[in-house]
Amino acid sequence: MENAPTLTAIIADDESLARNVIRKYLVGFPQVKIIAECENGLIALQKNNELKPDLIFLDIRMPELDGLSVLNEFTHHPLIIFTTAFHQHAIRAFEINAVDYLLKPFDQERFSRAMMKAIERKNLPGNIQQQILRLQDSFTELLKSERKYISRILIKGKETYSFLQVSDILWFEADSDYVKIHTAEKVYLKNLSLNELEAKLNPEIFVRIHRSTIVNLAFIRELKPYFNGEYYIYLQNGERLKLSRTYKEKIKLIMNP
Repeated sequence: MENAPTLTAIIADDESLARNVIRKYLVGFPQVKIIAECENGLIALQKNNELKPDLIFLDIRMPELDGLSVLNEFTHHPLIIFTTAFHQHAIRAFEINAVDYLLKPFDQERFSRAMMKAIERKNLPGNIQQQILRLQDSFTELLKSERKYISRILIKGKETYSFLQVSDILWFEADSDYVKIHTAEKVYLKNLSLNELEAKLNPEIFVRIHRSTIVNLAFIRELKPYFNGEYYIYLQNGERLKLSRTYKEKIKLIMNP
């Protein structure tokens, strides 16, 4: 069928005017079909992983979840054209790894150049996954530098996503390639390593007490000697965790001198 869509796309931007501009400019590309428009990062994440578009127009600063955090949570990796009013967000990384970035306000000519790149990239599917993974690595480092410590964690449910406040977490436990997140009510599973998580947590609140355990200091009730320089840590809810000799110095602030 002539002019049948060959590229599915999602527009993710919290500003309706910005979404309207992209939709208007896409009229010149009948091979592109818009399958969703998202006004915040959380919806963008859900729609991307559910609908699996070929392309996403992704704003950086959005409510609920910013564009960089959205990227790190993708399970489906589309082509990405960033749309942003903030040039300081690693433009060099965008140029190297993303299809393109569009600095707002952009005109139709600039938009068309970005779209031509996306269409060309679509014809080279073997390269896409590797490029997106490199992009994710770049933005992981960017997030670490821009937001030193996280205050909430995104949790994926069966059909929805939710946020867990870091201050409500009692302790973290390594479990193969995952981390178990223990709260007073429930245990959650997150796909990341304990080392990655430790780098994002405030060390004045969360302390590594074992190679497989990070604990929230606010929930510690007491310490008791165990054996050979090791201790047991008892939490306010009665749970017992082992403090190894290797990490004893990291928790000395709450230990008796």
